[in-house]
Amino acid sequence: MPSAATSTVDLTWSELSLSPKDLEFIYNLLLEREVPLTTREMALALVTNRMERRAREAERALSMEMPVYSPASSYEVGQELCFAQLDNARGKVVSIRPGENPDLGSFDVIQVDFDASAGRREFAARLEGHSLDHRPAEAEGADQAETPEKVLSQYGVRIEKRMHEQLGQAPDIVWIAGRWFPKALLADIHAGNLNLAEAVLDVAGGGPLPTEDLLKELTMPPGLDPLLARFSLDYALQTDERFDEVGPAGEVLWYLRRLEPPEVLYTPPRLEPAKYVPQAVALTDSLRQLERDLDDELSPLETPDDAADAVTLPLLFCHWRVGTLPLSARLRALFPTAHEAPRIRFILVDGHTGEKFPGWVVREPRYVHGLEQWYRKYSVPAGGLVRVRKGQAPGEVVVETIDRRRRNDWIRTVRVDSDGHIGFSMLKQQVGAAFDELMVIGLTDPKALDQAWLNGGERRMPPERLVAMVFRELARLNPQSAVHAQALYSGVNVIQRLPPAPIFQELMTRKYYAHVGDLYWRFDESAWSAS
Repeated sequence: MPSAATSTVDLTWSELSLSPKDLEFIYNLLLEREVPLTTREMALALVTNRMERRAREAERALSMEMPVYSPASSYEVGQELCFAQLDNARGKVVSIRPGENPDLGSFDVIQVDFDASAGRREFAARLEGHSLDHRPAEAEGADQAETPEKVLSQYGVRIEKRMHEQLGQAPDIVWIAGRWFPKALLADIHAGNLNLAEAVLDVAGGGPLPTEDLLKELTMPPGLDPLLARFSLDYALQTDERFDEVGPAGEVLWYLRRLEPPEVLYTPPRLEPAKYVPQAVALTDSLRQLERDLDDELSPLETPDDAADAVTLPLLFCHWRVGTLPLSARLRALFPTAHEAPRIRFILVDGHTGEKFPGWVVREPRYVHGLEQWYRKYSVPAGGLVRVRKGQAPGEVVVETIDRRRRNDWIRTVRVDSDGHIGFSMLKQQVGAAFDELMVIGLTDPKALDQAWLNGGERRMPPERLVAMVFRELARLNPQSAVHAQALYSGVNVIQRLPPAPIFQELMTRKYYAHVGDLYWRFDESAWSAS
């Protein structure tokens, strides 16, 4: 049976799709109101209009004695039908053919010709037991019990999502900060106004400043509605590459792009994911749990429904090196987000002193920038435990170390030999915070490492060779020559940015890794030589 027999334009409110009539109504609504409207405001008006339109069309169909389409009924060529679930659209049956689906038994497929905007479509007929013959409460919404407010209370989120998807493709309507307006009616923001806005932001150190603060310095047409003035300026700033909207959801804040930290505009090379071929190998339950616990932003994990108010995580070497945190599945809920802004400026709070300093959420590559000086202040090592929690004020995030006592410990440390090769050794290092023993990595010569990392061959190794090299290096540091999966993940990410899964899959699929219990493996040199 053709998909058109069951997938209609608007089977229910939850599957609402905007018709040409709907788009025309929305455009006229914006013209009449003369101010930008939220998706919710337009959704309420649209549902009200649809319900009124359906009632009128139903009365008209009844007066014309036109049958309402039902999959169980039989029809004839030339018969006119009313489609209640298609916003009471009317069409004429132009052909009938047998259906082709053994699972459904005998039925017909009718081809119906609508007006020019909808064209021809196919529907099932003589089909018993179809869902459209069992009118759900929603489909009976033509009764007096249904109101626009009730529809939105039940289906509002899905209706708004569909509206946003379709309105975003309309060329004549623009969306900024949760509001819509016809592009043709925007107030004129000339180049002088934009230059002045740039100067205001420059004086403010780049920003961030709300639109209202910028408007105070600009000359706008007299009598212009404040909401429209703000919307028009927001649109003009958004389309000018000098400006960046960096506010969290529900708040518009502007920043000068040229004064944003480079690590915010461009992903630091150490955080750029290495290329690897995904393997169709499922991780064991213990490795899957370890993957969740590591809080790697590259792991394809969903944000938990019961998001925690605080998360403690061991700091991966590459994040420690560039002063960032991962925007992982568990941490996403703790940081501000936005409707569209790729970068969000917010406030980090030192949980030990209360000192506040700027932070940046970089949404697409999924990391948080702004912690380099804070890591240095508390001598947090790579692998150090960092606790992240929401602050008392909206948009603030608190960061804390665990156990601030300074001490010397023997830890795995990155070394660079005379040939520029990167390896590991055990050295006594000073640390200022508690750390995860499987993740901790010290560094004595950052410049030597950076040069070796940029120029050495390890950075360009195929991941399977790199994993083997790091495994053998780490095995030398252990009297039992056993390496934990988490320590291997930590060591590999000194050189290449890889999420846990491809590293763990190497352990599971290569014959030269011998599992010795828990999450430890040993290296089989004979199997390596034979591979």
